[in-house]
Amino acid sequence: MRLKIIIYDNQQLNLDCMKSCLEKSTVTKGYEILIFSNFSVLSNHLLEEDCILLINTSGASCQDISLEVERFLTLNPSLKILIHALNPDAKMIKKLFDKGIKAYLGSTCSIDEFLVAFKHIIKGKIFVSDQIKTMLIDCLCHAEQNHQNSTSHQIAGEITNREKDVLQLICDGLRSKEIAEKLFISANTVETHRRNMMLKFNINKSSVLVKFAMENHLVE
Repeated sequence: MRLKIIIYDNQQLNLDCMKSCLEKSTVTKGYEILIFSNFSVLSNHLLEEDCILLINTSGASCQDISLEVERFLTLNPSLKILIHALNPDAKMIKKLFDKGIKAYLGSTCSIDEFLVAFKHIIKGKIFVSDQIKTMLIDCLCHAEQNHQNSTSHQIAGEITNREKDVLQLICDGLRSKEIAEKLFISANTVETHRRNMMLKFNINKSSVLVKFAMENHLVE
C-alpha cells in the first residue's frame, strides 16, 4: 500500500498546483497524492499510518480548523498534519502545535520552503516557515516586554508618592540635605524614606537602589 499525502483546499486551482508540485518532486516520491475540497469526505482517507495531511485554512475559521485538527488526530494519532495559512495568528499557531500538528507555513511560503516542509515531516521532524518563526519570536518578545512592564508597575505600586519623590531626587544625584530642602522635609526624613525603600527591595546600597529604580522605570 502506497503512503498518502492528502491535501485540503477550497480552491481547485490551488489543489491542482500543489498536487503537480509534489508529484514532480523527489521528496515525495512513492507517495500517493490525493486532493479534496470538502472536509466531510476526508476522514476515511486518514486512517493509514504515516499519512500526511496538508490543510489550507483559507475560508475556514480558526475555531473550525482547531476542531478539525483535534478530530483528525483522534481518528489517527500518527497522522502528520501540515497547516498552510494566508493570515497566520501566533496564538493559534501555538494552540495547533500543542494539539499535535507537525508543520506550519505562512502566506510568503515559496515552493522550495513548501518542499522542505514535507521533507522534514517525512523524516518525523517539526517544520516552521521563516515567516512564522519571525512572527513567533516577535510574539514572545512582545509578551516578555508586557511582563516586564507589568512587573515594573507592580514594583512602582510598592512605594509611596513621597518615596517616589525622594527616589527621583536621589537618582538625580542630590544629597540628603539638598533633597530635604527641595521637599521641605528634614534630612532625617529623607534618610528614613531611603532606608524604607531599600528594605522593601532588599537593597543595601544607594547606588544599587539608583540602578534598580532606573531598570524598573520607577523614575523618569
